[in-house]
Amino acid sequence: LSVGQGLVVREKARDMHVHLLSLLIIQFYDVNAISEEAEKLVRDWAPRVWMHSQDPFNPSSVQFHLDNVQVNDENEKNLQGDPTQSSILTGSATESYHLNTKEGINCVNCHLPFFSGEPLDQAPVYTFVTEHLDDCSTVDVTYAFFYPFNYGKDVCVGLEEFGACLGQWRTFGNHVGDWEHVSLRFQNGEPSKIYVGAHSFGAWYKWDRNANRFEFSDGEPLRRKTLRNGKTLWLSMDIDYPQYLELDNDRPAVYSANGSHGVWSQPGKHTYLHILTVHLDDFCEKGNQWKTWENLEIIETGDLDSFTGETSWINFRGSWGNIQKLECDLEPLVGECGFVGGPSGPSKYFQHNFQQPPVCS
Repeated sequence: LSVGQGLVVREKARDMHVHLLSLLIIQFYDVNAISEEAEKLVRDWAPRVWMHSQDPFNPSSVQFHLDNVQVNDENEKNLQGDPTQSSILTGSATESYHLNTKEGINCVNCHLPFFSGEPLDQAPVYTFVTEHLDDCSTVDVTYAFFYPFNYGKDVCVGLEEFGACLGQWRTFGNHVGDWEHVSLRFQNGEPSKIYVGAHSFGAWYKWDRNANRFEFSDGEPLRRKTLRNGKTLWLSMDIDYPQYLELDNDRPAVYSANGSHGVWSQPGKHTYLHILTVHLDDFCEKGNQWKTWENLEIIETGDLDSFTGETSWINFRGSWGNIQKLECDLEPLVGECGFVGGPSGPSKYFQHNFQQPPVCS
């Protein structure tokens, strides 16, 4: 070959190499992208969330919350004054950080204006999806709901009779930042099961095609730390979960508890702790409708620190609210202070509350 012919051959080989590399990159992104079929399932089965009509604490976007908080370390040193979805601090060091209100909170029921959240038609639903590409086309999705504030429970410390307290009303469990969720598993193009999360516990329901609803399968107990005779004990209490979850106009209907936003499959009163005269109740009703499917932000699950741009906030590993506790004198009995620390972020939902890897049934 002449020198000129050799250059042409090398250029063609280089072009072919670039072309093959491009194909591999395209195929890689195609494999790891959410398919149209999976996205359709995620959108078609997004739940209808019924908020309590008297709940003053609406959901919000992450950025709405970030506009009102700063990043502090465990010693309350301010590390970032104005975090955004794309600029918030990330990495393993943030495990000890937290989001703290820019305005201080000095009492259990000191409520800041932004705690009211945003109108329901503006609040996004952070929708985390894992498409497994297995023999039964399993798709796991978690619909994550964020609220700037969680109002805990007003508890009668004494004797409660017909709604009156012979003693003192106290509030327990208030905190800044609140993540709640519902998870769905699809197999072979239809729902298989649903998980409904109520605070630190929840229940699984299996899809019954003939009844056109989800039937109760299993539920988690409430585990609560308490002190007895100077020793720390963990109490495990069974919960009386509703026996089914129905569809409302072809969508799963779930109910958000007044103030605390725990999710249940039926309206009504749900008692999940009863110790002596102290009981914790969630109250749900068919109040204000949150049409979650109208504002889904669909995000494919991945490793922490792999999210970039406007999803970088997912990489933040710290607490989503103030960590300072207030009024803890009855914590040994109730298991909570009046004001408690905020929750961790939504990466905890990446397993979707289902067995991983999935088993094809």
